Amino acid sequence: QLAQALHLSSDDVSVNGKMMAALQSQMAKRKSPNRKQKLSVIIPFRDAWKMTQNCVESLIKQEHTYFDLSICLIDNGSCENETKIGLAKIQQNWEVIAGGTLDNFSKLHVIRDDRPFNFSQLNNSAVDFLTSSPDVSKPDYLLFLNNDTLWETPNTLDRLVYFASNFEHIGAVGATLLYSNSHVQHLFLAPGVKLAGAHPCRGIKFDREHSWYSDPRPVPAVTGALLLVSTTHFQDIRGFDEGLATSCQDLDLCLKLQEQGLQNWVLPDCQVRHFETVT
Repeated sequence: QLAQALHLSSDDVSVNGKMMAALQSQMAKRKSPNRKQKLSVIIPFRDAWKMTQNCVESLIKQEHTYFDLSICLIDNGSCENETKIGLAKIQQNWEVIAGGTLDNFSKLHVIRDDRPFNFSQLNNSAVDFLTSSPDVSKPDYLLFLNNDTLWETPNTLDRLVYFASNFEHIGAVGATLLYSNSHVQHLFLAPGVKLAGAHPCRGIKFDREHSWYSDPRPVPAVTGALLLVSTTHFQDIRGFDEGLATSCQDLDLCLKLQEQGLQNWVLPDCQVRHFETVT
């Protein structure tokens, strides 16, 4: 059933099974990197400041053996006073919030963009800023992230970055997203289901002991609510399609990565809380 959902042949399943075994073995004996990856997390938001703040603070608490972190907040037309005060405080106190380990890369960037909401446009503009501004260090990896997410396990982001940066032909990388009741919100996106694509496992009960969650899995696509990709690959396919303002841009991006000979993956045993559609 999984092979059918992923459009995989029996040969594909056999090859991927061997690859997953090798990946699991290598990930189990991870070593400190020669050079940390530069990771920029891009978070669009509009008001609901407490949720954005919680998301950012949970990111800061993540272990970072394999990456240096910068965060780019895109304020898409916020108007509440709480948001203005919160933004000012986090900018003023960023060095303390970030643990006092700032270097030239580990900065907080805040971009104000009052255009009508267009997920693709907002994120593409942030990438343009991060990769073309003379006083900003270009990131190796980009993490597109919804502000209604919460990182609860300290090594989750480290594992995602390690996976993306240590194996060949990796396109987009995602994780298991869970509702507040710990049922599954997202495992992967399946193209051609419903109108354009769907989350086939939405709403199922999350079972940490189930074997499906133990290994990295090749998938057609992952959600833009949490999507890790190399900056080079993102730029090679010209980013998100800005004609897709509110939906399907993540699916489209992942299919374009596949066309480049890359494979999209999900790490099912990496879980992040997602309070979907709250903002």
